[in-house]
Amino acid sequence: MSQALLRSGYVMESRIVYTLVKNGFFVEPNQRIVDPTTGKSREIDLEAELWESSRKESHIDAKVAVVVRFVCEAKNNPYPIVLLTELPWSPNLETWNSLYEGRTGFFRHEVLEPSFFDFLMEGKEPYTQYCSFKPKKNGKESEWLAWHPEDFHDDLEKIVTCCRSEAKSIEELNDDYHRLFVYMPVVILAGELYVAKPQGDTVTLSKADYGLHMHFSIYEGVQALSLVLFVTEESYLAIFDKMVRFGQNIEAAAVQKVGQTDG
Repeated sequence: MSQALLRSGYVMESRIVYTLVKNGFFVEPNQRIVDPTTGKSREIDLEAELWESSRKESHIDAKVAVVVRFVCEAKNNPYPIVLLTELPWSPNLETWNSLYEGRTGFFRHEVLEPSFFDFLMEGKEPYTQYCSFKPKKNGKESEWLAWHPEDFHDDLEKIVTCCRSEAKSIEELNDDYHRLFVYMPVVILAGELYVAKPQGDTVTLSKADYGLHMHFSIYEGVQALSLVLFVTEESYLAIFDKMVRFGQNIEAAAVQKVGQTDG
């Protein structure tokens, strides 16, 4: 039973929940969403945000809140995951809209620089493809076949749909609070992650702690882009911490701006 559990993703999910809670995050495991295509209920592995019990009084008085909520799928991948094909620039791709943000109040009309999108993209390029591996059929264990696991696509659709829905619910709020709620779809990998760069007839593989994937889907009849974070289990906590601290800086800057406006 222990070996079967270790090969599955269940133990991995438990480890992640335990680690996040231990580090001050508020975690909601096994969340349910309604699939907009099928109408059926689907499960998200977990959602997490940092619980800040010591939020500054000035921020509370100003009614300003910047929150990063991580919507995660945990993948216990026995073979490496590879990100490949950098997203080329195109005037037809609204990449800046690929991050799901629920905005109210001051944040509806103001984007403080650098934005969360700029922060994530700094020094990184989003990749449009991903693949994994499996042994060739009737072949040797050492001979691998690169393939596109269907469950990965389904999981990406789930977490993207969840982020889109939750950001939209914030946008619909009409009160005097200034909110910037960022919903980040995340794939946490127990195994290795690489990025691939083709060079003529060869390909260079570089091991990575995390990478960005630009997920393409159809939403309300038009193409939608969604920025997804792929990160290893060894590194996700450090990446989450960086995003949370960046959000805290934006919150502090927004409090000053709101104060100037009120004055």
